[in-house]
Amino acid sequence: MDSDTAWVSPVTLESIRAAYQRIGAEIIRTPLVLSGAASDRAGIAVYLKLENLQRTGAFKVRGALSKVTSFTSEERLRGIICASSGNHGLGVAYAAARFGARAIVVLPENANPLKVRLLEKLGAQIVPFGTTSDARQEKVNQLTEQYGYTPVHPFSDPALIAGQGTIGLEILEDLPELEEIYVPIGGGGLISGIAVAVKEQRPQTRVYGVEPEYSNAMAEAVKHGCPFPLPRVKTIADGLAARVTEELNLSIVRQYVDGILEVSDRMILEATQFLLEQCKVLVEPSGAASLAGLFSNPKKRGKAVAVLSGGNVTLQQIEEHRRNLEL
Repeated sequence: MDSDTAWVSPVTLESIRAAYQRIGAEIIRTPLVLSGAASDRAGIAVYLKLENLQRTGAFKVRGALSKVTSFTSEERLRGIICASSGNHGLGVAYAAARFGARAIVVLPENANPLKVRLLEKLGAQIVPFGTTSDARQEKVNQLTEQYGYTPVHPFSDPALIAGQGTIGLEILEDLPELEEIYVPIGGGGLISGIAVAVKEQRPQTRVYGVEPEYSNAMAEAVKHGCPFPLPRVKTIADGLAARVTEELNLSIVRQYVDGILEVSDRMILEATQFLLEQCKVLVEPSGAASLAGLFSNPKKRGKAVAVLSGGNVTLQQIEEHRRNLEL
């Protein structure tokens, strides 16, 4: 991507390392495993970063803990609120519970039932509202103003992004010779953090983002040079169904990311099934998008990592997706 030398990112390698100091004892240092099946399919060495094994079943808890640990006690006591399709809410609810705070999560009206049940188990107050990410964020803004809650943005906050970047620190510790990394993109918080962590230590590593073809807010923002709201969002990868990114994420992507790959829902579901059947790993479609992007990239070469960002899915849901796409 084009580099903007005049812009200085508020997310730095130092801030990511500081986040790791704050949250390291609270998270799982997830495995990075060489997959024989994925390597054979791709024709290169493919490693899987298993964030589906993270607390709450997804990477989001890293950023949530990083942000919540930056709050004062008074800010936590006001109640912590966020907008989410599910996984960010789970991370925030977990982090809030660890510090005795109340969590309020604004979910889409058509939220993943599994994620709703997991949120209820964590004691979160659920507010169903709308179906788009920006509508949920507007509801958070309204409730924050009305009740004085402390908000945690799902992807565009420096402390949160630094928490997500701790994945990049772990990957480079485990695989210093990393040549490529593939990261799913929803709003862009995950790739923002990982890209800074990786590129600031190993600039020659290629960082690729992966988006669903009909939920490609980052690719459109890059093309237009500014955040560009999509007219509609449609994908089986509910965790990647962001209608628009933010300027912070776009600026980091433009500076650090080498390319964005767009994949179809069919390719995402094929990768989901491949991971389950060939790699014995249960990953939700949002998490499998990275591997779909890796498989589809004609320029892939060297040792590559696919970040499997979450695993909050049931076999029944995968089968329903399969029927709907007639695979």
